[in-house]
Amino acid sequence: MKRHLPLIWTALIALSGCVTETTIIGKNSERQENSIDNANASKTRVELGMGYLNKGQMAPAKYNFEKAIEMAPNNAEAYLAMAYYYQTVGDKDSAEETYKTLLSGHGNDPDVLNNYGAFLCRNRNYAEADDMFMRAVAQPRYLKMDDSYENAGICALQSGQKVKAIEYYRKALSYNPNKVRLLLDLAKIALDDHKATEAESWLNAYREKAGDSAQSLWLSLRAAQALGRIADTHVYGQALVQQFPSSTQAKRYQNNDY
Repeated sequence: MKRHLPLIWTALIALSGCVTETTIIGKNSERQENSIDNANASKTRVELGMGYLNKGQMAPAKYNFEKAIEMAPNNAEAYLAMAYYYQTVGDKDSAEETYKTLLSGHGNDPDVLNNYGAFLCRNRNYAEADDMFMRAVAQPRYLKMDDSYENAGICALQSGQKVKAIEYYRKALSYNPNKVRLLLDLAKIALDDHKATEAESWLNAYREKAGDSAQSLWLSLRAAQALGRIADTHVYGQALVQQFPSSTQAKRYQNNDY
């Protein structure tokens, strides 16, 4: 199953908690306060734009992103939001141009590198995407290593590089053991490589953390079948039917499609 690559957004933190002086003396102070106000207003515009975008209201979304850039031309979040807007409406050229503008001023921002990598991967520029993800995880004090390694793994898998995908998924799990869906991805990769015993190891790890799901039971069924354990195959199949009767996997089991 194809999965969307996670995009990363820096938290939009309001500046209302900052202390401001009642009396402003001199032009430098005025400029400083104006800069803070513009940054705050730009963040608010990004929030508004994302709200509109999530509702499918494209025109007001674009307007607010443009205003966010106008108010704070150095706000990377505003450009990231604009790039995401262009991706959403299918304007790849404008998205690419926006990312390149971002890179020229924020080339060491890991969120920019991660999101550009996700964009490149969606457009099958796999080698360049991998380079962006690796640049992201190389940045000091980067806190979202798991997301970038997961993205790198998804992209590697799409490009047919299973060994590299496994390496990246393992690294993502080491940074965030709660990314349990990656355990299912690793189990499926093992099954596709005819390594049923290894797949069962990943599935047991998943079961310990998250219990059963339709996908985990289906993969367990496939692993048991590959290992010739017919009774276990039907145990997992019956569990599918009982716990997830409307799932595609349950219907496939009932139709002997496994």
